[in-house]
Amino acid sequence: MKLQNMFLNNNKAASPVIGVMLMVVVTVILAAAVSSYSGSIGGSTKTAPSAVFEVQIKKGVDIGGDNMSFMKIKEVTGDSIDTKDLKIITTCINSDNNFSVTEVYPNQENTDRINGGSPTINSVSPYWNNPAKGVFGTHEAVNFGNYVLKPGVVMVAESNENDVPKSDRTGMEAMISDWKNVTSGDFITVTFVHIPSGKPIFNSEVEVM
Repeated sequence: MKLQNMFLNNNKAASPVIGVMLMVVVTVILAAAVSSYSGSIGGSTKTAPSAVFEVQIKKGVDIGGDNMSFMKIKEVTGDSIDTKDLKIITTCINSDNNFSVTEVYPNQENTDRINGGSPTINSVSPYWNNPAKGVFGTHEAVNFGNYVLKPGVVMVAESNENDVPKSDRTGMEAMISDWKNVTSGDFITVTFVHIPSGKPIFNSEVEVM
């Protein structure tokens, strides 16, 4: 009886053991929580597509008697990329040392186009150069954000430098906000960003011809 009472009343050895056990339990719980959190982060990471593009920017080219400027972007090779997942960034330092950065988002109306006597139609550049699907300014299928890029697909932004009123925002102003001050020989950095992953998939310095 005395031995039993002595064991029940003596907690000198029990306290350190319980403390160690509690520390082990807490450590296990924390490790499990960190592992679960890390796993959820890894599982939500998006993989950026891979593609090679060819970009041309021309200022004031005679096309059929019109003084046209345009930006032509063609996917040469790579993955299919839905343009709703793509952001285009242009960075320009022109000959007057004016600096501008323009971000072009999908499905964000960024141009004004007047067709004959009809009201202004808002459209999205760069448009899909595919007349079989529709004409820019009249058909939503060719608006940036509504089509898929793949090898051979061309998207275009353009401006008629003679006929466009200064108040109108053309495809070139949509792509390069300081376009009116850009001249041949200037360089524009063009970057494509994959929105879901946040990663750039293309970056090139393009000379304006």
